[in-house]
Amino acid sequence: MELDDIKAIWSEMDALQEKVLINNNRIKEMLKKQGKSALANLINVAKFYMIFPIFGGIIFCICSYKFFEAGGYYPYFPLTFLIACFFLEFVEIYQYRLLKGIDFSSMTVKEVSERILKYQSIIQKHQLYGTIGFFLYTGIWLYLHYKLYFGSEVIWGYIIYMIVIYLAGGLFMIPYLYKKLYYNNINRIKESLKELKEFEEL
Repeated sequence: MELDDIKAIWSEMDALQEKVLINNNRIKEMLKKQGKSALANLINVAKFYMIFPIFGGIIFCICSYKFFEAGGYYPYFPLTFLIACFFLEFVEIYQYRLLKGIDFSSMTVKEVSERILKYQSIIQKHQLYGTIGFFLYTGIWLYLHYKLYFGSEVIWGYIIYMIVIYLAGGLFMIPYLYKKLYYNNINRIKESLKELKEFEEL
């Protein structure tokens, strides 16, 4: 084989390696972009819920104006909820900072995975306590609200309506919202990280 042929072969091999490297980098960037997109969605949700708890507590108090008019122990219920919302604010801020600390460009797959798994664990606890809180607070609120408006009178149509809203919210709406807002995006990030890890191990 002549020297020129050898040089040509080596040149083709270098060009092929460079092309493979470029394609590999493009695939990595694509996978990171998918993860960044899902992460951006989670950050936007976290931004919203950094503001929502206080406003939610105030709106709850406004909707419970009858409780304040009634006096006695009634006002303590919406005020307790408002205080709980205030402390929830710190949890939301922590979640936001946890997400903002994730950087696909400078962090390893392991580092991002650890943060996402930590965030997922918080969200799972958040859902559990949120569901318990929903059933507890909503149940008490509906009972007290009914008692203030109707006293001991039995209005079956209204009672059935409240039960349907109560069960639909706790059993269907909360799981749906958590899946839509959190788990779908978390799973997209985890899938992206899994593919990145497998790709880097090739």
